[in-house]
Amino acid sequence: MGVLSKKGEIILDYLKRFPDLPTLTLAKKIYKDTPESFKDVEQVRFQINYHTGKAGKKLLKGLTDKSFLKQKRNSNPYGLFPTSAETFIPYEIKSQRTLIISDLHFPYQHNKSIELALDFGKQKKVDCILINGDLLDFATISRHEKDFRARSVVEEFESVRAFLNTLRKNFPKVKIVFKEGNHDERWEKWLYLKAPEIFDDIEFRLENRLGLGKLNIDIVKDKRPVKIGKLTVLHGHELAGGSGGVNPARATFLKTLDSVIVGHYHKTSSHTETTMNGTMISVESQGCLCGMNPLYMPINHWNLGFSYVELDVKTGEYYLQNKRIIKDKIY
Repeated sequence: MGVLSKKGEIILDYLKRFPDLPTLTLAKKIYKDTPESFKDVEQVRFQINYHTGKAGKKLLKGLTDKSFLKQKRNSNPYGLFPTSAETFIPYEIKSQRTLIISDLHFPYQHNKSIELALDFGKQKKVDCILINGDLLDFATISRHEKDFRARSVVEEFESVRAFLNTLRKNFPKVKIVFKEGNHDERWEKWLYLKAPEIFDDIEFRLENRLGLGKLNIDIVKDKRPVKIGKLTVLHGHELAGGSGGVNPARATFLKTLDSVIVGHYHKTSSHTETTMNGTMISVESQGCLCGMNPLYMPINHWNLGFSYVELDVKTGEYYLQNKRIIKDKIY
């Protein structure tokens, strides 16, 4: 059995997410979404046919994943137009030891707390680091009140690229995943509104501006959830409404009814309930790794922190430590 290529991973992911799209329509969508990975639409269409067993019997032996063989595509007995609805497939992390950091908000990062979190990750010998949103702040392109003290967007990109390069050097063999938060999404939203002429240029995509491909860092976009076994990871902005209130974990529980951890609220909290059938649902919100007194909200109830997850890959059960940082010490 061969090793699945990067192109193959993309094709299989889209086949799972869009099982009902006609082959050519799906090929055009994949090429539009990932033009850096394929030469043209025809190459994508060939890959779809290859992975669904329609590229010839001689090529069947090379398939790593044969679950899509003989998949019926292009069947449309009622003449329905292609749907624009997308299947919400989570990004899965199957690593045994994951460090979750969130809300660094460069250029307002809290350097000492970031160092403490990463040192903790080294001590635990993590095999995955998940940056769970709001790595960048993008204060100067926000639709909210601008921070006149903020560095330029160019400097912001430079500081984050430097951080990611250092992160990769310190964790050379560790899987690194960056899930976009609401602040990170500001960049492409700003491009769409202010510079639509270059919005489709892949060089301006956030992942390319940050050089994630060269650093072998995965990006999770479009508010897509992350799964670590039975634990769902959200940044927090995916859930409509409010600031999380007194207990962000309870507010998240009421919206998800699932075991979830979120960042976004810059506040450590927890909430646990047991269902009638004895299933325990536990929700956590974790602290941030940014400055505690921003111009727009100098008085707040935030705290510094991060999380660590150990996963039983076979069962999906997990052990979560939600850490606080108080006066440069981890609790």
